[in-house]
Amino acid sequence: MIFSRTLALCLLGAFLLSGCTREKPPQAKPALTPIGSDAVAAYQKKHPDALIGRVVAVRPQDRLIAAGHLPVDQFKAGDAVVIIGSDQEQIATGDVVSMGKEWIHVHYSETAQRVPALDDLVVRFKH
Repeated sequence: MIFSRTLALCLLGAFLLSGCTREKPPQAKPALTPIGSDAVAAYQKKHPDALIGRVVAVRPQDRLIAAGHLPVDQFKAGDAVVIIGSDQEQIATGDVVSMGKEWIHVHYSETAQRVPALDDLVVRFKH
């Protein structure tokens, strides 16, 4: 009797444990590589009329970024910009919503491929 109870408990335990699998920890996404100065210079050479800056702050809950290292006096509210990621591909578009002394605020689109990251490029093409 004790043998059959022990056997039943062992089988029940084996049955329950066989259905449980450990979840693999989520793999970390590879870190984004900032766009180097050489790539920016090449992009500027390819698009000489473009105004190019870098993302200096991100507020994803409002889809806002701040861009700096650009000629702020050549921007105005409503200007359309393109955000370029580290793979030098467009990740989002946006509109300038305000300017400061050394930065602009950009509201980027809901259809962004990903949230912009620090050091991504912000580009405005002159017409």
